Amino acid sequence: MSSNLKIFALGGLHEVGKNCYVFEKDEDIIIVDCGVKFLNGSNLADGTVPNFSYLVANQKKIKGLFVTHGHEDHIGGISYLLQLIPNIPVYGSEFSISLLKQKLRGESKEKSTIFQDDTIIRTGEFRVIKLAEIGKKGVDLLLSDSTNSEVEGNTPSEAKVVKRLENIITEATGRVIITSFASNVYRLKKVIEIAQKTDKKIVLLGSSLLKMMKAIQKAMEAGDCIILTSSPIMDNKFNVELISNKLFALGAKVYENNKEDLLHASGHACQEDLKLMLTLTKPRYFMPFHGDFRMLKKHGHLAQELGIQKENIFVCANGEVVETRGKEFFLTKKKIPAQPNYVFNGRILPAEELKNNLILREKMSQGELKDFSQVVNQAETELQNIQKEIGGLNETIEELNAIEKELKNVTANLAELNKTGKELERTGENIKGSLDDLGEIKEKIDELVKLEIPLAELEKTIDREGGEIAKALKEKIGELFKDGKLIITGQLETVKYSQ
Repeated sequence: MSSNLKIFALGGLHEVGKNCYVFEKDEDIIIVDCGVKFLNGSNLADGTVPNFSYLVANQKKIKGLFVTHGHEDHIGGISYLLQLIPNIPVYGSEFSISLLKQKLRGESKEKSTIFQDDTIIRTGEFRVIKLAEIGKKGVDLLLSDSTNSEVEGNTPSEAKVVKRLENIITEATGRVIITSFASNVYRLKKVIEIAQKTDKKIVLLGSSLLKMMKAIQKAMEAGDCIILTSSPIMDNKFNVELISNKLFALGAKVYENNKEDLLHASGHACQEDLKLMLTLTKPRYFMPFHGDFRMLKKHGHLAQELGIQKENIFVCANGEVVETRGKEFFLTKKKIPAQPNYVFNGRILPAEELKNNLILREKMSQGELKDFSQVVNQAETELQNIQKEIGGLNETIEELNAIEKELKNVTANLAELNKTGKELERTGENIKGSLDDLGEIKEKIDELVKLEIPLAELEKTIDREGGEIAKALKEKIGELFKDGKLIITGQLETVKYSQ
């Protein structure tokens, strides 16, 4: 027996849906199923898929993905896994692969890989066949579907369902509309045979509930007969009940599966079938899977009743690891990341990213966020205003440079004349002071231009720091001032100056 086989689930434990089970041995990983889980009546996301982070990190080890059957809770997440790891070989029955090809529009490889050391049975949604021979050889670990572990008795046979369908269809005087899982080929075949026997025409509709409902609403007549020949998956019950109520309102006669009116034979084994599986295979260790915690726990109790030791029964959660040591199996303390990822508009989102998306949507619905085009237009307007302000400052500096040049020329001329007299000396000192003040103003405006400070901030800066300089300059160069305001020409609006 292998000494390093690890088994864990990325989905399907403590829940019904997104089944994904991983078997890892040394440098090899085998994945069994990769499904989606629908969110019951929720518009938060389209559904959830397993957390693929461990598989992505160890993708070189992956030898293949095995598909047990074609239900969405077993194959619905494969397309999302292949987005992240495109080259995984996928194996399954001819029919399951055919269904998957339709979803993926791709091709599947025809190869097979199995563990050769350990004898492990992982049951799908089963109808019991000959397992006694396998049990005689010895089964180390059994992983078994727990969905109907709380349902007493045996799973009804398909023959009983077909008989009841034939009675209803024969008695119906109007049209008969039948719902069923597309993958239940046997039942579809029998319905077609009944239709031929009762001389009724056959019309096939697509699987989309929305498309089907629109078609029914347009064509429905009072007295039409609706037969729901499948039990809705747990997370889709809300939608099915909604459709059923609308059909009643349209005047249809609706038949639904129940104990009194058997219209569906489940693919999930009930208690007596589960006991038979355990009795025939005689596993040393048992790991119930495919079910919520209550279902797993009940399945574990059934195993105990049949003699499997309590310590050899592993009722695990997603991410918990069962591992072999020598010839024994143990539940370890290891944890694989298994928090679900959400499917949102065709993309995979971690829970935190989905939360941020939902907060954004809520704000938009409450009018807290503007339309994107409005935001862009507002940003463009602000940018244009800043550009105008900077442009205006540049023009102002050019004008100040011209004034400075003029004043320097006057000073140079006065020096050349070499005139004396108190009046002339005083004039020269005043002009020199004005030049100094003007230089300081230029430096400050230069700094503001480099910093690209908006107009409002510029006003505060001039009020705070430019008082004495502006006052001195006002006394010497009257043309720059008017009514106590500093006029900056160009594209800028007037900047008020507090005296």
